Amino acid sequence: MKNLKTNHLLILVVLGTFSFSLLTLQQSLGQTISDDLTAPTLSALYGGEEKGKFDISVQNGTVIIEASMNESPTGDEVYEGWLEDKGDASGYSLSLGKFDETNKLIANQTMVNPYTYTIFYVTAEPVNDPDPNPSDVLAAAKLKLPFGQ
Repeated sequence: MKNLKTNHLLILVVLGTFSFSLLTLQQSLGQTISDDLTAPTLSALYGGEEKGKFDISVQNGTVIIEASMNESPTGDEVYEGWLEDKGDASGYSLSLGKFDETNKLIANQTMVNPYTYTIFYVTAEPVNDPDPNPSDVLAAAKLKLPFGQ
């Protein structure tokens, strides 16, 4: 019986090491995921009319995001990009900063576990917005696997 418990523990350790190795390999390869940024629908933050484009990759723990919007914000607003872990997770919104004058966002950020995020979205914020919370979503993309874990 003691050998059986030891064998089970050894199998769990090997499987855990294998899973960690796959995640590490996946992070170091830096596969890019591309998607459309779409307007919210009645039932989701995305899925409507195309509003822009979005690319995300993870290279050695650094998340690289490039996004662009098809139209400019109004004169007293700027676009801001966000990552969020929707669903059963914390619902935390992480600002990635504002889009530039050409309606593009390029963000590089080192993260401990970027794969907890499930959605990237864009809001229009006042130019000198003192509120750290996001406004209404203008466009979004659901992050594909390996994100959302």
